[in-house]
Formats: sequence, C-alpha cells, structure tokens
Amino acid sequence: MLAVALALGVFALVGAFIWTTVRTLDPRDTVADQSEPTAEVSEVLPDGRIDVQVYALGNRDVRLDIQFTPDADAIESAAMRPDVNFAMMEMHMDGFDPPLQLVEAGVWRANLKLPMAGRWVVSVGFGEDRAEVEFDAQ
Repeated sequence: MLAVALALGVFALVGAFIWTTVRTLDPRDTVADQSEPTAEVSEVLPDGRIDVQVYALGNRDVRLDIQFTPDADAIESAAMRPDVNFAMMEMHMDGFDPPLQLVEAGVWRANLKLPMAGRWVVSVGFGEDRAEVEFDAQ
C-alpha cells in the first residue's frame, strides 16, 4: 500500500509540474515555431531586398518577421528601421503601426494582437518603396 501511495504522489507531483509549465507558456512562443508562415513576400527595393513573413497564431495574435538585406552601396538604408502598417481589407479606417523589436542587424520582429478577425494587409518598406502581403487572422 505504501508503494502505491508513494507512486500516486509522485505521479500527481509530475502531473502538476507539467500542467503548470504548459499552462504558463505564451501561445505565440509555441505556435510561432511553425516552419511555415501564414503569408510571406520578398520584394526587391531600390536599396536592397526585403523579406516579410506573417505568422497568424490564432486568437488574433500575429507575429511579423522582417529581414532587410541592403545592396552593397546602400549604406544609408542599411541601418534604417522599416515602416510597418497593418490595415484591414475592405475597411475604410486608418491602419496601425506596431512597435518593432530589433532582433539583429537588418532583422526585426513584431508580436501583436489585431483588434478584429478578418482579412488584413501588412505593408513594410522605406518611404514609397514597400512590400505588401495579405493574410487571414482568426
């Protein structure tokens, strides 16, 4: 009987530890590790190439990854932060600009929650030179 009670106690302790760990994980950290983005675009701009990947994580959570590879002679734009704008398709309202986190030189990330589900477009670039990609957010 003592061995059974001890085994049940250890099982309950391990179960509580696993449940606590899984419950406290941020869904953006677990779902965002998908190998395939929801939408992506690669655009050649006058000063280099910009790659944009959108991960729609569910519950209106979105992760945006941006990488800018400047041309060898584009010294000025190499250090610039890109402009980002999210707008809902078919809606006549202003979009919004999420805060970007610098991951490394030329690589930025944004984690955000969209105000509503639906079809969205994200525009990323420098001035008038932009890349756009559409995606569905649930």
